[in-house]
Amino acid sequence: HRPRDVLDPTTTAVCAVTGSDPQGDGLRFETLVRHWEAQPYLAELSITIASLDEGESRLTMPRNNVTVGGIRDSINGGVVASYAELAAEIALSTTLGPGEAIEGAIDVGLSYLTSALGETTLAVGRVLRKGGRICVCDVEVLDGVSGAINAKARVSYAITRPQRSS
Repeated sequence: HRPRDVLDPTTTAVCAVTGSDPQGDGLRFETLVRHWEAQPYLAELSITIASLDEGESRLTMPRNNVTVGGIRDSINGGVVASYAELAAEIALSTTLGPGEAIEGAIDVGLSYLTSALGETTLAVGRVLRKGGRICVCDVEVLDGVSGAINAKARVSYAITRPQRSS
């Protein structure tokens, strides 16, 4: 069984996503940004990573003809949901240690609070708890100008960790 984020274990970017830092020179967040921003989904929706910190991600997504299609000419609800899940996964990827990998989302709960009508929509993902096999993240999707909360999500992930020596 292969975690879905592990594409090629020989590349630095993927090593960073699975938690190892072969260079040991502090470039892990830059490597994560390069890895995530190279993903087709982010490119298609023009999503950029505004900032990364340990256990936190801040993403921006402009309003465009791909994202709009929801009620009242808002960002489509499915796009908002996947955007929230993405922010959580990127936040979690910043906490992975050597040999750890994200298996996938096991639970996603999303509350739509207001229509996403702004020219830019932000997503702030935070790791609330990283346990032995399950991690829980919280995400706020916000209007980039007014700061109004468009949606709130809680996303749980399964992770793998290296087996401990007895």
